[in-house]
Amino acid sequence: MLDRKQLLSSTIIAGLTAFIAGPAFAQTPPPAPPPADDNQVEAVVITGSRIKRNEFTSPDPIQVIRAEQGRLKGVGSTAALLQSSTIASGSPQVTSLISSAFVSNGGPGVETVSLRGLGANRTLVLLNGRRAGPAGTQGSVSAFDLNVIPQSAIDRVEILKDGASSIYGSDAVAGVVNIITKRDTDGIELETFASQPEKKGGAQYRGSLSWGKTFDRGYFNISADYFKQTIQRNGNRKYTGCGEPYTFRPGTGERTDPVDPRTGKYQCRDLLYDQIWLYDGNNFSGRDGKLQYDYGGNLGQYIPRVPPGEAANYPGLPPGYFVVGYDDPSLAVADYNSPFNLKASLTPRVERTTIFSQGSFEITDHIELYGEFLLNRRASKTDGYRQFWTYLYTPENGDPFNEGFTGNYILSPTIATDRADNGEKVTYGRAVVGLRGDFAGVEFLKGWDWDLFGQFSKSKGAYSQDVILQDSVYSADGRSNNGSAGLFNDNSIPRPTASCVGYKTPIGKLDCVDVDWTSPNFLAGKLTPAEEGFLFASETGHTVYKQTTIEGSTSGDLFSLPAGKVGIALGFQYRRDSINDTPGSITLSGNAWGSSGAGITRGKDNTKEVFGELGVPLLRDLPLVKRLDLSLSGRHTDVASYGADDTYKIGLNWQVFSSVRLRATQGTSFRAPALYELYLADQTAFLSQRTVDPCIRWQQNVSQGNIPQRVADNCSAAGIPGTYTGAGSSVTTTSGGGKGELVAETSKAKTFGVIWTPAFANLNVAVDYFDIKVSNEVRKLGADQIVYQCYNSETFPTDPLCGLFARNASHLITNVRDDFLNVAKQVNRGIDLTVSYARDLPWDTKLTVDLQSTWQLKDTIALFVDNTVDNNGDIGDPDWSGQLNFSLVHGDWTGFWGIDAIGKGSDAEDISDLSANGATGYKVHTEFTAYHSFSVEKKFATWRLLAGVANAFDEAPPAITQNLGQSNTEGYSVLSSQYDYVGRRFFMTFSTHF
Repeated sequence: MLDRKQLLSSTIIAGLTAFIAGPAFAQTPPPAPPPADDNQVEAVVITGSRIKRNEFTSPDPIQVIRAEQGRLKGVGSTAALLQSSTIASGSPQVTSLISSAFVSNGGPGVETVSLRGLGANRTLVLLNGRRAGPAGTQGSVSAFDLNVIPQSAIDRVEILKDGASSIYGSDAVAGVVNIITKRDTDGIELETFASQPEKKGGAQYRGSLSWGKTFDRGYFNISADYFKQTIQRNGNRKYTGCGEPYTFRPGTGERTDPVDPRTGKYQCRDLLYDQIWLYDGNNFSGRDGKLQYDYGGNLGQYIPRVPPGEAANYPGLPPGYFVVGYDDPSLAVADYNSPFNLKASLTPRVERTTIFSQGSFEITDHIELYGEFLLNRRASKTDGYRQFWTYLYTPENGDPFNEGFTGNYILSPTIATDRADNGEKVTYGRAVVGLRGDFAGVEFLKGWDWDLFGQFSKSKGAYSQDVILQDSVYSADGRSNNGSAGLFNDNSIPRPTASCVGYKTPIGKLDCVDVDWTSPNFLAGKLTPAEEGFLFASETGHTVYKQTTIEGSTSGDLFSLPAGKVGIALGFQYRRDSINDTPGSITLSGNAWGSSGAGITRGKDNTKEVFGELGVPLLRDLPLVKRLDLSLSGRHTDVASYGADDTYKIGLNWQVFSSVRLRATQGTSFRAPALYELYLADQTAFLSQRTVDPCIRWQQNVSQGNIPQRVADNCSAAGIPGTYTGAGSSVTTTSGGGKGELVAETSKAKTFGVIWTPAFANLNVAVDYFDIKVSNEVRKLGADQIVYQCYNSETFPTDPLCGLFARNASHLITNVRDDFLNVAKQVNRGIDLTVSYARDLPWDTKLTVDLQSTWQLKDTIALFVDNTVDNNGDIGDPDWSGQLNFSLVHGDWTGFWGIDAIGKGSDAEDISDLSANGATGYKVHTEFTAYHSFSVEKKFATWRLLAGVANAFDEAPPAITQNLGQSNTEGYSVLSSQYDYVGRRFFMTFSTHF
């Protein structure tokens, strides 16, 4: 808090001091204000209203981001430009990194914007003031993908920072992002951009070519843009390539991470690989430790082959195998960091090609024809890796293939594989055709205008993925039983006695291959071509999302009051959405091991709306009331799948005197469930107990730091033994759309603001308080999260999540219900500060300082009425974020310094920073983090050159302790959208006009 207060106060004080210390302001009048940021003679329609006005006379809090600002920072994409704004950077965002690392709406590679942390589904994105249809892959497409519009086509972005469903309709719960494209191109423009990191991976390249012509009755622009992002792998950066536990000794701060004696360095802990888990052959009870092959030939220097004095409790082993993980020294030599992890994508390869055109033509002096056309194609590729496993017998129990293992045991070889890639190809098209004009010849409608347009967008995506064939796994571990029920499925435990060669798998109809599961090569992921062809396959699914919109509106002045003219806008909108998602054939058949079987998601919805808006001047030119205006808006929405609802908004704009203005708004918003939330095809999955149940071996896992103490305590309270193995049948999970069950989300938003624009300086200061409450949010939690959050809950076992799954008398989880559901409420409250200052300096130099800052005062989610989670200030959800930009312009030269700052975060309110015995300390906080960008630009007669450096001081993402159950990590770094994982990079932009 101290750091950010100092940053803010020093910035404002420095600006004011520079002004006071400079020449007398009466001698140098302040420069003209920028068009979108200050009062203007001519009113225009801006985001937040359909009545003509401007930003500093609107009751709505609006932030303007110019593409030029991103250009000076070295920002290469629309997504990065928007997600770095303070209204977004203080909350989790879906970047290409995040959507590739986690299951995200819209599929891997998608990039969206979420205002106030309320989600991309609750943030409406407009393109030139008109709703833009969604894009992406898989059955959960619902939000606009920022990949489809290149930064080179953008002039500015106007962000309405409160709810606006009464103006724009459904989804405008958290606010509205209006992307406004360039339209002043005359001639040919060529621009190239390159961003090259110091280290390998994460480079970006872009080139664009535009042509435009303005003529007497209109204009026409067309541009083509190509963008490429190179893959960045986990191993390309130290902080993402080694998952150090990152633990400390309380009091001294000395690192207590285990040191791998084979390397002399802190042990890298990611997914275990080349391991064989052990179970008793009679009752399936687990054994401490796992079997590991000695690939380096030196394990015997550090540990015995079996725990001392415990040989009778472990199987006889083939040469080269050791028991690891039963105590600290043996855990330090366990193989965690697979080479496949180092080669896996942190950020995907991305290529985008875009054509965008727009134009208008005056048919008559009173009617104008206009249109837009956008065509975008994105191809992204992610290199992944994963674990898979099976259950086998030792030869003594009838399996002749696991030679060298003796005793009555069950073996579960766990393998890491890099056959886990996915790729996407998405083609997005959008066309707009409209007419607008005035009511020529109609005297009583003089000064009124009208607008009628139609819009159609279509997203067509193909998504491919590597899968593990479930019937091949079953056949390979069932041997001669030809995939009949085996240890993987239930407790019948057949005794395989012969090769499976000659049999065919029941679904894939593949010739069965005897897989040598326990061989060192197989455990290390080095499969033979025959094994790979038998166990793995690739599939491709297809998604089509269409949106058709017809909208008409008219606006003008109704009559005059003593304080001014009463403005009005009226209109209607009809919208039709449809989705058709067909997963790949393997997923459709339920034959993807470790994944859900999914059906075809197909549905459509129609929305009909009418809306109106009034701008009423109440008072003018009175003491302490230079101007007082009231704005009113309302909308009636009728959604075919849900029903009807009404929203409203009231705004008050009070100009106290020339330099001080107060503004306030209150309104309601509405979001009907998205198509995928309604129509997602029923999915049934049979998941391993190990992937769902955090109580398996909870005693060992809590001692090794793999689960939080609270989870272990609640598992114990539930009567689950500390050595419980989860052996037995798989977990049946069911999920689907909620048509007929879900209700619409509703929200109420309030804002209060004060704007100071003193006459003695070119200074604008705006402070806005916001308070948004969303009710009946629609969410799908995931089977593993339902169970995990139940046991990690402070209200266990009465937490409602605990009622969504069941255990039997043997403690096995039998089923989990994971449908979309309406949760109780989400609240987001805070303060925005905007400061803009400009000053002429000696030697024909102009200084501009811009500050954007957001304090988040409250961010809570109540999954159910009696279960509220406070996320404010958590890691990944900081309670403060800010941007500070300085620019100096001297003739044809421009110098720029930009700072993007993220406040501290801490999970200390949710988890302890000490182990149960107090001997080990955990780092559960992130530091104040700032990224600095510098650039210099020189303009020449017909071209200009910009060069700079981003993340100039090579600031790494904050490090935190692993496996505490609260925050995600990659390597030893927190994995969150606020932070930069590329590092220092140099960028250059060349542009020319002729």
